[in-house]
Amino acid sequence: MEDRPPYDTGPIDNAEPPLATEDLIALAHAQRQDIPYETREQLPGRLHDLADLVLGKKMQTGDIAYALAALIDNIENAPGDAHRAH
Repeated sequence: MEDRPPYDTGPIDNAEPPLATEDLIALAHAQRQDIPYETREQLPGRLHDLADLVLGKKMQTGDIAYALAALIDNIENAPGDAHRAH
């Protein structure tokens, strides 16, 4: 029995290992250069918008994972945050 990746990749065999959450967070962080982070007060609105897109089936799995990673990056780097997880 072969080891399966942590996320189902479907019928397509991909030679590259699956991305981890930390990989997506690092990518989101790198792409935010010179873009200010939202404040913590703005984040609930972003979560509501994301939930609407997910529930409306307007995003694919990879897009959802990246959007969540971008939100995690924002939470970890929000202005005025004295504690950083990384």
